[in-house]
Amino acid sequence: MNKANARINTSLLLMILLTAALLNSCSTINTTPPEVNLMALEVQDVTLSHVNLLADLRIFNPNQDAVTVQGVDYTLHLEGVKVFSGRSSFTEMIAPQEYGRITLRLSSAYWNIIELLNRLPAKEDVSFSMSGSIKVGESSLFAKRYSFTKQGIIPFQKAAQP
Repeated sequence: MNKANARINTSLLLMILLTAALLNSCSTINTTPPEVNLMALEVQDVTLSHVNLLADLRIFNPNQDAVTVQGVDYTLHLEGVKVFSGRSSFTEMIAPQEYGRITLRLSSAYWNIIELLNRLPAKEDVSFSMSGSIKVGESSLFAKRYSFTKQGIIPFQKAAQP
């Protein structure tokens, strides 16, 4: 009878854990997608092979409950040139109706930068498009991905000429 009781206890424990996980995932199912906006883009440093940028993202949680953001996949184009794509993993909880800020480190090969610079000489503004997905949820197992696409203009400040 000890083995039978142990199996029942193990089965009961497993059912309780699965029920808790499913209930936890229900909050993710009804979540409105967070809004992702590119707020700033700046050159961090230049190496022998790459240009490293920092991209500041602002994420708005439109929900009535806090959401946990677990990562972002993204592709960034400047003037139609694919400057960077990649994945960033982090965990940040954003309160209801609040903003969160995330800084992503981007790296671009010189070839992409040279192609971009060839398109900039007469430009006063730089067009950008950013697309990707944001992973939201308490647990990785039940997290949901939401796609986003943003387009806009970045004011291009030319160096003052003497």
